[in-house]
Amino acid sequence: MEINSSYQKDSYKKDIEVTTNDPDKSTFKLTVLAMIRESLSIIPQYVNFGSVPANAKLDMPVKITNKGKDNVTVSLVNVNPAANFSISPKFKNMLIKPGKTKDLLLRLDSGMKSGVIEGSVLIRTSLPYIPQKIIPVSAAVIPR
Repeated sequence: MEINSSYQKDSYKKDIEVTTNDPDKSTFKLTVLAMIRESLSIIPQYVNFGSVPANAKLDMPVKITNKGKDNVTVSLVNVNPAANFSISPKFKNMLIKPGKTKDLLLRLDSGMKSGVIEGSVLIRTSLPYIPQKIIPVSAAVIPR
């Protein structure tokens, strides 16, 4: 059995109903309980800047924590759309040791047009089982 734990935390429980050809017990229930150990934590997992005025610049901290036992290299942090979002500091191959956290700053430049801005932050890692994480980002730009 394989469980996608990308958006799971703490524990996962699933009941599975099994049908058999046993006349005394034609069905029974299996319960699968898994403890999720997050090896790479990114907080927040979703960024909503809410309603912001046109031509505003707002910042949101992003924390990447290595909760695993091995070093993690973040090779890329890319924002989309680049016209509205940026991330700092700029780096190349950021190493995060076990138990350590790196702080980034996501900046929104709302621009002059009102409307909804939807985008994402793409984080590429050296972990074979988590090659990338995507953080959805949104903001509702209102006229001044």
